[in-house]
Amino acid sequence: MTKSVLFTFLTVVSTLTFVNGRVVEITKDNFNELSKGKNAFVKFFAPWCGHCKAMKPAWDQLGETYAGSSSVLIGDADCTGSGESLCSEFGVQGYPTVKYFVDGNTQGEKYNGARDYDSLLAFTKENLEVKCDTKTGEGCTDKEKEYIEKMKAKSSEERVKQIKRLEGMASDPMKAELKAWLRQRLHILNKLEA
Repeated sequence: MTKSVLFTFLTVVSTLTFVNGRVVEITKDNFNELSKGKNAFVKFFAPWCGHCKAMKPAWDQLGETYAGSSSVLIGDADCTGSGESLCSEFGVQGYPTVKYFVDGNTQGEKYNGARDYDSLLAFTKENLEVKCDTKTGEGCTDKEKEYIEKMKAKSSEERVKQIKRLEGMASDPMKAELKAWLRQRLHILNKLEA
């Protein structure tokens, strides 16, 4: 393969995967694979939408910030194009609709915060960025380390049962610190089962 053909091929492939730098183009066909093992923050949009256009620079900057992240995926789903069936699946009716998917939550939660870069970044750091590495213990609190050791001693079947129980509780109203601990436990369990 010549250098120019290889360059053209790589250029085409890169435009299929990324939109404006590091925001990943999400479709129904690739969403599960791209978000596997990651928390996802997805903007469902229409190209003609004025609010979507206004939000785009901040969203693209957020995508650039998390481009190399092992725990966060920033994505775009074009509801008038390749992401149309995904938008339909999630009941998107207005644009932009922003949802986040944490620790295997397949339904997602609606993001209702501000849409400037600083607000999006603060939300991502607080709610989506995973700081605890279950393999090395790096970035883990003592409480998380204790829970990791406890769950390592359990069988896979017991961990899966615990995941289902916690996922069932995830949409229940609870104090913010309890919700955060629930997400931390789900992350730990999902990583141990991966």
